[in-house]
Amino acid sequence: MKKTRLLAVLLGAAMALAGAVVPSSTATAAAPRAGAACIGDDGGTHKVQVLYVRSPAGADRYAEMADKFGGMANEIGNVVNKSALKTGGELYVRYVRNSDCAVNIGNVVVSSTTNIMDFDAVVRDLESKGYNRADRKYLIFAQTAAFCGLAAHGTFDSGPSYAMVGSGCWSWNAAGHELLHTLGAVNPNAPHGTPGGHCWDDPDIMCYDDDDKPATYPLQDLCPKAFGDDIDCNSDDYFSANPPAGTWLANNPRSNVAKSPFLTALTKYHVIYTGEKAVTTARAGATAYVTKYQSEIGWTAKAKIVTSSSSPFYSSVLAVRTSAGTRYVPPAGVPRGSAAHVTIDMDTVLDVKLCEGNATAKSGCTATWW
Repeated sequence: MKKTRLLAVLLGAAMALAGAVVPSSTATAAAPRAGAACIGDDGGTHKVQVLYVRSPAGADRYAEMADKFGGMANEIGNVVNKSALKTGGELYVRYVRNSDCAVNIGNVVVSSTTNIMDFDAVVRDLESKGYNRADRKYLIFAQTAAFCGLAAHGTFDSGPSYAMVGSGCWSWNAAGHELLHTLGAVNPNAPHGTPGGHCWDDPDIMCYDDDDKPATYPLQDLCPKAFGDDIDCNSDDYFSANPPAGTWLANNPRSNVAKSPFLTALTKYHVIYTGEKAVTTARAGATAYVTKYQSEIGWTAKAKIVTSSSSPFYSSVLAVRTSAGTRYVPPAGVPRGSAAHVTIDMDTVLDVKLCEGNATAKSGCTATWW
């Protein structure tokens, strides 16, 4: 089961201040590329299949909801990547996709003898229809209000496993909660694990009061409020791209969803717009080669910063302006020769510029926004 909550709009990279001083800017963005190809799929076979499931007697809402289900699936992917970025990785859910790179939404009508309100009965029906692959997790949006969310606790590396969300709880976070159960979250033996497979260090998408389960810990707000409903908000119970040696996740890798083959460091999606340009600082010899692109999951800016060895500054800073304000990514700047990136959701305007500075220079970042 999953409590449903609102989640604050997320930034895909760290949300903090960084330093900066005066740059100047330059070249023109490239024209949008028509019909850009899908990028990033690594060809792995382990995938999450999204399904819309209803009974023959139920109203067919596939045409109405398919795109919305795809959006929810992509939002789960965004939040997974946000959590990966916190621990030095970049990960996305590996979904079954159409030839145009949109998330594939299967349209399934169960048998007239199958009770759509019975999780086990629906699973048996799906298995009889061939939705029983060992390299699949099935994320099911069920046309029933009989329950909010249900899932059988699965393993991080194999299927079939089934996560089901009822129509009264169709949302990315309810779906994400159940999907994470199928990937093994949360081991009751984790530092903040509960007997019911949840956690108690809130706010976290998997933290939940287990009600009648014995020895349940009361929920405690132990994570920064700014994170909202995060995925493993302290990166110590079920998700860390790079768990420190000696920690519980490092010693229990099969309980670490970030190591699941159902996630990938590469994602397949359609690029709607791409622009590129170089930005050069007014100070000693820093240049960023910035690419800004838009896909169905959001705007992204990536920049490789090249700073002259004679520069008095250790790093340059990529500044990102959204409707929520200005952010600098990453907070401490970009080490010479490294790459920085930020991803934000589709509904937010993205502008970028390059500044040169360090963590103690909090102002003076002036340049043309792009």
